[in-house]
Amino acid sequence: MKENYNDEYRELEEEGSSIDIMAIVKRLWNKRKYIIVVTSCFVAVGLLIAIFGRPVYTSSCTFVPQMSNGRSTSASALAALAGMSTFDIEGGSDLSPLVYPQLLENAGLLRELLYTKLHFEEWDEPVSLYDYYMNPDYQKTYIIDNVMFFTYGWPFALLKSLLDKSDELQVEMTDYESGEIAPVSRIGYFTEDEYDCLDIIVGNISVDVDKNDGYLELKCKMDEKMAAAELCEAVFNLMEKYITAFKIEKASQTLEYIQGRYKEVHLEYQKKQMELAEFNDANRGTLSATAQTRRDQLTAEYNLAYSMFADISKKCMQAEMQVKEDQPVLSIVKSIVVANKRSNSRALTLIIFTFLGGVLAVGSVIGFDYLKKLGSKWPEWWRLEEETAAFPEEEEKKKA
Repeated sequence: MKENYNDEYRELEEEGSSIDIMAIVKRLWNKRKYIIVVTSCFVAVGLLIAIFGRPVYTSSCTFVPQMSNGRSTSASALAALAGMSTFDIEGGSDLSPLVYPQLLENAGLLRELLYTKLHFEEWDEPVSLYDYYMNPDYQKTYIIDNVMFFTYGWPFALLKSLLDKSDELQVEMTDYESGEIAPVSRIGYFTEDEYDCLDIIVGNISVDVDKNDGYLELKCKMDEKMAAAELCEAVFNLMEKYITAFKIEKASQTLEYIQGRYKEVHLEYQKKQMELAEFNDANRGTLSATAQTRRDQLTAEYNLAYSMFADISKKCMQAEMQVKEDQPVLSIVKSIVVANKRSNSRALTLIIFTFLGGVLAVGSVIGFDYLKKLGSKWPEWWRLEEETAAFPEEEEKKKA
C-alpha cells in the first residue's frame, strides 16, 4: 500500500511539474509580442554597434623563454679551453614566466610604450600612441562612441574632472628617451593625460601564461590591423629589452667593477714597466752594487704589477663572457601576423545582442509575474494572466 501511495505521489508531482512548465510556455506565448519587441530593440542596438562601432583587430605572438636550469656555464668552459683559471662570477637568475605579465606595470617600459610611434592609414608619418589617443588632431570619431558618451559617459567624465585636484604631476624619468636602461629601482611619474592614455593602451594588451607548457602568448588590440601588428612587435621588443636588463644586471655590475680595477692595474703596470726600462737605459754597461739592487727592486715591482695585470685581464674577459651568456633568449613559436578579420565580428555582435535581448525579455516576463504574485504594484502596466482574463476590455483596447 505504501508503494502505491509513493507511485501516486510521484505521478502527481510529475504532473504538477509538467503543468508548471506548460503554464510558463503558454505565458511566454501569450507575451510573444512583448518578447519580440524587446528582442527587436536589442537587435537594433546590436546592428548599430556592428555597423558604426569601433573596429577591433588583434595581433598576437607566442614565445618561449629559454631557461638555464643549472647547466654548466659556457663562460667557464671557454675559460678552461683558453687555459684560464675560473673565478666565481655569479650571473643573473632566470626570470619566471609567471612574472612576465607584471612587466606591463614597469614605469620605464610604459613610458617608452607611451611614445612608441605606429603607422596609421590616415597619416603618412608615424604617430605616437600618446598623440593618437590624446591629441584631438589624430583622434578618430565613431558615432557609437559619441552616443555612449552623451547618454551615460558624461556624468563619469564630469565626476572625474571634479575629483581631480592636481592638473599635472612632475615627470622625472631619466635615461629612457636615450634608450638606456637605468638600475632596477625606479620611481616613475606621469601626467594625468598620460595616466588616462596608459589605461587605454594597457587595456589593449594582454600576456597569457601557459603554466603547463611554459609558453607565453602576447595579444595586442587596435582599431587598425597594421597598427595592431606594430604594437605587438613593439611590446615584444620592449619586454625582451627589460628582461635582458634584469637578467644581466648582476653580471653587468661585476663587469663594470672589474673594468674599473683593470684600468687602475693597467696604469700601474705601464708605470712600473716604464720605470724599469728607463733605469736599464740609464745604467747600460756600468752597473754598481747599488744600481743592481735598485734594478732587482724595480724588476720585482714590475713582475708583481704584471702578475696583477694578467690576473685582472683574465677576470675581465670572463666577466664579459658571463654578460654575453646571461643574455636571455625569447624563442618565437608563433610569429606576428597582420590580422585580416576583425576581432569584434559584426555577425557575432548581432548574435550576442539578439541572445541577450531574448534572455532579458523571457526573464522579465517571469520576473514581473513573480513580483506581481508577491503583491508588488511595480510595474503598474504589467498584468498577470488572471488579471488579463478578468479585464478583457482593457486588453482589447491595448491591442486596438
